[in-house]
Amino acid sequence: MSARPVAWVLNLDAENELETEGSYTPSRHMQAIVQRESRRLLHTLVAPGDVVLSGEENRDAGAHGLPGLCWSPTRSAIAQLERAGVQPVATPDVGILREVNARPFAARVRATLADNDAFAKQLATSLEQALELLSVTADHASEGWLVRRSFGASGRGRRHIAAGSPTAAELSWLEKSLRTGPLILEPWVDITREFTRSGWVGHTGHVHAAAPCFQATTREGAWAKTAAADADGLSQAEDRELEAAFFAAGKALGEHGYHGPFGIDSFRYRTAGPGTPEVLNALSEINARFTMDWTTGMGQDPGATLASAREALL
Repeated sequence: MSARPVAWVLNLDAENELETEGSYTPSRHMQAIVQRESRRLLHTLVAPGDVVLSGEENRDAGAHGLPGLCWSPTRSAIAQLERAGVQPVATPDVGILREVNARPFAARVRATLADNDAFAKQLATSLEQALELLSVTADHASEGWLVRRSFGASGRGRRHIAAGSPTAAELSWLEKSLRTGPLILEPWVDITREFTRSGWVGHTGHVHAAAPCFQATTREGAWAKTAAADADGLSQAEDRELEAAFFAAGKALGEHGYHGPFGIDSFRYRTAGPGTPEVLNALSEINARFTMDWTTGMGQDPGATLASAREALL
């Protein structure tokens, strides 16, 4: 089956828009980041024959009449499709999109998993709560805390803060971050292997899963590359845990009214220094949108081609 051409809006800054109250206008710096990172999706997520909308009427004329997909169906992305005469696929309400992409949603799903106690995730809704959590050393970590805003991607919206009293700059960042939503605090750990798993939630709530992948990110948390997982790097027990976490996430997304592509991030980490046991954190993040590894995972799926996976979303 060949892929039916579609028109794309590659709004890789979707999380920034979702955390913004009212209208959203990306900065020039953010526009440059999105333009640079979007190139990595050409001939992977974006198939030959697809059209990537530019926002310029004369350049987008060839997309008229095509079905439209977005990296994430935010208000501005849907509006861009409609201006180009593109028919967007049915998408969830933006309120649902905002709720399921916020990090507290992933933390709630994670709390339902059977093996979720080895890695502490804490929620802070006020500065007082955040300071109280930061004042103690995190379990299994002597290097303090990773503090995440409710929204963020590719290393944005996070900060490494040592246990104890934050600096003036860190305090200012905490105060500013809390204005956009609760904070998630987790131990800063030595990550030894990262995993992803992608798929989609259908309109009926059915969850389709692709194969797991290995992922590499920078120390700042930005995506670097994805590769197919192999049996030597992923045990059967870990595969079962990742699968359980993925389907728990998909079920929760469906119950909250979301349908469309999604993925989860997971990782293996050391509980202390080199040579100490490694533990799997089966659910770190839920990304209710397309992901950088989506086509890698689908390419390993014996039950569906990339074309049929795309077709299921149209």
